[in-house]
Amino acid sequence: MPRLNTAVFMRPDFETATYVGSLALKHVVDEWRDRGFAFTDLAGDSAVRVRVLEALAANDPVFCLLLGHGNETTLTGQGYDKVFWTCDSRELAGRVVYALSCITAAELGPDAVAKGCRTYIGYDKTFGWIMSAIQDPLADPYARGFFEPVLEIARRLMAGFSAGEAYRASVDKWNEWIDYWSRSVDPAAASVVMWLVHDRDAQKLLGDGTATAVTVTPILTYVAMAVLGSLPILVAAGISIYSELTKKPPVV
Repeated sequence: MPRLNTAVFMRPDFETATYVGSLALKHVVDEWRDRGFAFTDLAGDSAVRVRVLEALAANDPVFCLLLGHGNETTLTGQGYDKVFWTCDSRELAGRVVYALSCITAAELGPDAVAKGCRTYIGYDKTFGWIMSAIQDPLADPYARGFFEPVLEIARRLMAGFSAGEAYRASVDKWNEWIDYWSRSVDPAAASVVMWLVHDRDAQKLLGDGTATAVTVTPILTYVAMAVLGSLPILVAAGISIYSELTKKPPVV
């Protein structure tokens, strides 16, 4: 039986998309640590299948937050190392999994749930975002709107909310940012809205929405970094869109 209050984080960082994603998920690692929960942080070269399986066997964590590139059937880690794929996802049985990866909710997620994974949150289409620079996305005026909904899932789970509640809070956060950018006069606003809507609609919860990851009273204790109305507007050329489809950024 997987252990509550215990997590494994997989954070490859070998190219731009995973590097930025890893910076974002470092906030989750730090907040999980601050709450005193047990965890294994597999970052960089440790974000490979053999190390993930070791961590699952050693600590039996209930919560798995897995960053990586993916397709319908496969989730990869550092250097595209195959970590989980359809017909080989039994190690996720009983766990609450959030895969920040493209397309794995199409086939890998359902396969994992069929093999006992309690909850699988992921994306059944490409996950893409817009950013102005390669940096912590929460510090980026464009990328922040894409990664706050991502972090909302983990933050709600670590605060004691169910997977379903965390998922709905994330959708609410997507909608806040869609509303914000729909009212923006920034030249990139239309592209930002398009990708925000795309990612929101691609986000899926499979399995049991009542599953939880920790044994605490559901109460949010983190402080938002800023209010929506204070987001600085960056008007600049060379804004980049990153996604599984492009691997390198086209200029918009």
